[in-house]
Amino acid sequence: MIRLIIKPLLQFLVFLVVGISIPMSGQETQTYNGPLQIGKYNGKATYSYKLVENDTVLDGDFTVLRSNLQELLQKQDYSFQFKGAFVDGTANGPWKFQFGKFNSQSQSEIIDYQYRVLVSGIQKSASGKIQMGKPNGKWTILEEQIENSEISNTIFKSVIFFENGVPQKNFSINNENYTLVGRFLRDGLAHDEWSLFPSNGMDQSESWYFKDGLLQSIRVDDESDHKTIKGYKGYNGQTKIINLNAGYINALEIQLSQVDVDILHHNSLPELLKQNAARYQEVDDILSELGKSEFLPEFKVKVPYYALDSLEVSKVDSIVSYYKKANELSESILHNSQLNILKLSDTNTAYQYNTVLHLKENFLTPIQEIVSYDSLGILEYTSRQQLINHVFPAGMPKSKVDIEMQIDSVISSKPYTITSNAVTNTDNSSIANIEAVAKMGYDGILSIANEVKETLAQEKRQNELASLEEEIILQNDSLVTFIEAINDSIPLKYAKSLHQIKSFASTTLNDYSKVKSAQNRLYAARNTVECLDNLNDLSRTVSQMPVYHTAIKESYTDRIWNPFMATLMDEDIKKKITSAYSKILEPYFLTEIEQHISCETIENLNNTITATYQKVLELKDQDTKKLERKLKKEKDPVTVLEMLNVQNTTKQ
Repeated sequence: MIRLIIKPLLQFLVFLVVGISIPMSGQETQTYNGPLQIGKYNGKATYSYKLVENDTVLDGDFTVLRSNLQELLQKQDYSFQFKGAFVDGTANGPWKFQFGKFNSQSQSEIIDYQYRVLVSGIQKSASGKIQMGKPNGKWTILEEQIENSEISNTIFKSVIFFENGVPQKNFSINNENYTLVGRFLRDGLAHDEWSLFPSNGMDQSESWYFKDGLLQSIRVDDESDHKTIKGYKGYNGQTKIINLNAGYINALEIQLSQVDVDILHHNSLPELLKQNAARYQEVDDILSELGKSEFLPEFKVKVPYYALDSLEVSKVDSIVSYYKKANELSESILHNSQLNILKLSDTNTAYQYNTVLHLKENFLTPIQEIVSYDSLGILEYTSRQQLINHVFPAGMPKSKVDIEMQIDSVISSKPYTITSNAVTNTDNSSIANIEAVAKMGYDGILSIANEVKETLAQEKRQNELASLEEEIILQNDSLVTFIEAINDSIPLKYAKSLHQIKSFASTTLNDYSKVKSAQNRLYAARNTVECLDNLNDLSRTVSQMPVYHTAIKESYTDRIWNPFMATLMDEDIKKKITSAYSKILEPYFLTEIEQHISCETIENLNNTITATYQKVLELKDQDTKKLERKLKKEKDPVTVLEMLNVQNTTKQ
């Protein structure tokens, strides 16, 4: 069912007019003319409907279409028309669906005093009768190539007879390369010969022989030879009716030899059925958007049925779980760029990588087939022994194997044994043995994954250490170069502090060089890089301290008029503040650098120096009389910093 969205005013006017003429009823049929979107199709619709519990239930004739002449003339027009009828929200009666993509190339002709635009493109159509949502009678689906408004080629054609949704009698499906003909029984089961033959008469042809839905054999012919593939002929056990789809083809392949499977992969009968199903699906999608629909044709066949008991179903669930976890781990290992580089030069990494590769190829890949069959719902359509033979043609994989490695053209090998409590045993059921293989594969890959995790962690530590040591050298060289460059241009008291910073950096490097433990060395390298980075910052701050001193002095100097000298003169203001900075705090900072510097205090000391400078500049324009009285007798730098409201973190 669909919901209409009508503008409130228009809805009010419609109801008002109807309310004046006749009594309103929830089941009254109404007509809609306007825009309508059905999935990806957006066009102009005309249809009858009833309102049932605020839902729009289609009832009566239905038409929706789209075409645009201007778009056609300019580039390409995508047109469609769906025409039919509904009964209580279900499609019923004759229906026709048309889809087209056309261009005109501005070609036209005049017929009976009217311009006729010539179009080229693809025209798709589906037409027939529907009986309460199900195809009934003859349905024809076409896809045609149009050139200058004439049909130039039939790309696809399907003609199928239905009775209440069940395919009946003879049918034909053809594309540009092949034609398929066959027939159904009254219950929709495939029966007798289904023949596929090439349009050119040269490619191979096929004949599928069914008996009451059960495939007996497949005959494949070409110009020089023919091959017969045995189906289920002679099978007398329990069967189940399923759709002839990709799942059916996969179930059939399980019992075939690899040679027969290869032949089957080259046939075109399943492909034609797939193309046909896709076109019916397109119509069903449209009808399902509008109301109830069961339009999809179901070509029925029979397959042998080997039911799984509850214990086997549980084991299949375990198989799927083991596979998903193991596959995720294996993919993360095999596609790890770091491991792919390491394995080229490191024997142990190559061993780990190749072991996972072996486990994936011999354990996970066969189990992947089981998982695929389970997802298709076809595990019960083959005997357990046929399943084992198909998935493990060389027998169950072994838990012990030699893993081969190659480093610099030198080949070596190393034994590997899966550590797992799961084992295959002839006394076990087939599903139990498959579960054991799945668990063995998972246990093996999980064990290698843990080893790889440590390998990668160690490699990461080594790479980080190398990077940090390179950074240590760069930071130290930068520090030394900077200090030496400004040594002769800076006042002596600041130069002494810079010299101490340089000396402390040298001591820090020397201490780091004495660390031998690999684990401790990484920790020490991180700390050393941080320490040298902070020393670089502090050295630049110290180089700016003469500038800070001058800036404060200039900021706290005012020009005043001297009447006795009849001139403007410089006068220092707020001398207690400037004196506290120049005579107490600045010497304190330099002393801290020269006597108490450590990696733990460098950053805080640097922050205190810059914060003090900024604070002193700010105080120039503030009321500081009370502060100046306090500073008059105070000589302790820590207390002075507290008075300035600067957090001193150099002393912890």
